[in-house]
Amino acid sequence: MTRATFLERASAKFIDGTFALILASVLSPIGPAAGLVYSLIADGLMEGRSVGKALVGIRVVEKDTSRPCSIHKSVLRNIPFGFAILMFIVPVIGMFLFIFIGLGIIGVETYFLYTDLEGVRIGDSLADTIVVRKG
Repeated sequence: MTRATFLERASAKFIDGTFALILASVLSPIGPAAGLVYSLIADGLMEGRSVGKALVGIRVVEKDTSRPCSIHKSVLRNIPFGFAILMFIVPVIGMFLFIFIGLGIIGVETYFLYTDLEGVRIGDSLADTIVVRKG
């Protein structure tokens, strides 16, 4: 199994974030909840491929077994990003909190991707998963 590159992972996360924002905007009044749910479970869909990961050609698998990521593991690995999305519900300053906390999470996760010997982020450590090229 070949590990996904940082660029592949970042591209897939960008696509998924855009998809979640579209859900949040279009599905009124449940849009924000739909975006949050998608963000949490996305990696457990389509054999470990979120919409973004499917388009980029990567997927999430369990580290020890190489089985596709389950919904449960997807929720575990995406909790940091789900927390940032929850900031949208805070009246008036929610968007600012989302941006501030989201950028912080992205910074910390990127740091772990580059400094961890196996190239895993906090979410991968929580769920015991890795991101690989679809093979």
